[in-house]
Amino acid sequence: MPRVKRDIPVEPIDISSLEILTFQERLAIGIERLKAERGVTNRVLAEQLGVDEAYISQVARAMRDVKLSTLDKMQREWKVVIEDLLKVTEADLPRIAVWKARRRLKKSNETSP
Repeated sequence: MPRVKRDIPVEPIDISSLEILTFQERLAIGIERLKAERGVTNRVLAEQLGVDEAYISQVARAMRDVKLSTLDKMQREWKVVIEDLLKVTEADLPRIAVWKARRRLKKSNETSP
Protein backbone atom coordinates (compact mmCIF):
# COMPACT_ATOMS: atom_id res chain seq x y z
CA MET A 1 0.00 0.00 0.00
CA PRO A 2 1.48 3.39 -0.93
CA ARG A 3 2.31 5.84 1.80
CA VAL A 4 0.11 8.89 2.06
CA LYS A 5 1.82 12.19 2.71
CA ARG A 6 0.13 14.22 5.38
CA ASP A 7 0.24 17.96 5.73
CA ILE A 8 2.73 18.73 8.43
CA PRO A 9 2.27 21.88 10.51
CA VAL A 10 5.31 23.97 9.62
CA GLU A 11 6.46 26.76 11.90
CA PRO A 12 8.39 29.58 10.25
CA ILE A 13 12.04 29.80 11.23
CA ASP A 14 14.44 32.71 11.08
CA ILE A 15 17.95 33.10 9.77
CA SER A 16 19.49 32.82 13.26
CA SER A 17 18.54 29.14 13.37
CA LEU A 18 21.04 28.47 10.57
CA GLU A 19 23.91 29.00 12.99
CA ILE A 20 22.95 26.02 15.15
CA LEU A 21 22.75 23.40 12.40
CA THR A 22 25.10 20.45 12.73
CA PHE A 23 27.46 19.29 10.00
CA GLN A 24 25.11 16.39 9.23
CA GLU A 25 22.11 18.73 9.01
CA ARG A 26 23.95 21.13 6.71
CA LEU A 27 24.99 18.29 4.42
CA ALA A 28 21.47 16.85 4.43
CA ILE A 29 20.03 20.21 3.39
CA GLY A 30 22.69 20.54 0.68
CA ILE A 31 21.89 17.08 -0.67
CA GLU A 32 18.17 17.86 -0.71
CA ARG A 33 18.92 21.10 -2.58
CA LEU A 34 21.07 19.20 -5.08
CA LYS A 35 18.34 16.61 -5.61
CA ALA A 36 15.75 19.34 -6.21
CA GLU A 37 18.00 21.27 -8.62
CA ARG A 38 18.90 18.20 -10.66
CA GLY A 39 15.58 16.39 -10.35
CA VAL A 40 17.19 13.18 -9.13
CA THR A 41 16.42 10.63 -6.44
CA ASN A 42 18.44 9.04 -3.66
CA ARG A 43 18.75 5.98 -5.87
CA VAL A 44 20.41 7.97 -8.67
CA LEU A 45 22.76 9.73 -6.27
CA ALA A 46 23.69 6.40 -4.64
CA GLU A 47 24.40 4.81 -8.02
CA GLN A 48 26.63 7.73 -8.96
CA LEU A 49 28.65 7.26 -5.76
CA GLY A 50 28.64 3.48 -5.78
CA VAL A 51 26.97 3.31 -2.36
CA ASP A 52 23.73 1.84 -1.09
CA GLU A 53 20.51 3.84 -1.49
CA ALA A 54 19.76 3.36 2.22
CA TYR A 55 23.07 5.02 3.06
CA ILE A 56 22.29 8.11 0.96
CA SER A 57 18.79 8.20 2.44
CA GLN A 58 20.22 8.25 5.96
CA VAL A 59 22.75 10.94 5.05
CA ALA A 60 19.99 13.01 3.40
CA ARG A 61 18.03 12.82 6.67
CA ALA A 62 21.07 13.72 8.83
CA MET A 63 20.92 10.32 10.48
CA ARG A 64 24.38 9.14 9.48
CA ASP A 65 27.90 10.49 9.43
CA VAL A 66 29.78 10.65 6.15
CA LYS A 67 33.33 9.42 5.60
CA LEU A 68 35.81 11.84 4.05
CA SER A 69 36.24 9.46 1.13
CA THR A 70 32.49 9.69 0.46
CA LEU A 71 32.61 13.50 0.60
CA ASP A 72 35.46 13.37 -1.90
CA LYS A 73 33.38 11.11 -4.18
CA MET A 74 30.44 13.52 -3.90
CA GLN A 75 32.64 16.39 -4.98
CA ARG A 76 34.12 14.53 -7.97
CA GLU A 77 31.02 12.65 -9.18
CA TRP A 78 28.50 15.45 -8.69
CA LYS A 79 30.91 18.18 -9.82
CA VAL A 80 30.21 20.34 -6.79
CA VAL A 81 32.38 21.99 -4.20
CA ILE A 82 31.87 20.52 -0.74
CA GLU A 83 31.56 24.03 0.70
CA ASP A 84 28.53 24.55 -1.57
CA LEU A 85 26.88 21.41 -0.21
CA LEU A 86 27.44 22.63 3.34
CA LYS A 87 26.38 26.22 2.68
CA VAL A 88 22.92 27.06 3.98
CA THR A 89 21.22 30.30 3.01
CA GLU A 90 17.94 32.09 3.54
CA ALA A 91 16.65 30.38 0.41
CA ASP A 92 16.90 27.08 2.32
CA LEU A 93 14.70 28.29 5.20
CA PRO A 94 11.46 26.74 3.85
CA ARG A 95 13.25 23.40 3.30
CA ILE A 96 14.66 23.56 6.85
CA ALA A 97 11.25 24.41 8.32
CA VAL A 98 9.64 21.37 6.67
CA TRP A 99 12.55 19.17 7.66
CA LYS A 100 12.33 20.24 11.31
CA ALA A 101 8.54 19.80 11.31
CA ARG A 102 8.96 16.20 10.07
CA ARG A 103 11.48 15.53 12.82
CA ARG A 104 9.13 16.94 15.48
CA LEU A 105 6.28 14.80 14.13
CA LYS A 106 8.44 11.68 14.15
CA LYS A 107 9.59 12.36 17.72
CA SER A 108 6.03 12.94 18.91
CA ASN A 109 4.91 9.68 17.26
CA GLU A 110 7.75 7.79 18.92
CA THR A 111 6.91 9.12 22.39
CA SER A 112 3.14 8.66 22.22
CA PRO A 113 1.80 5.39 23.69
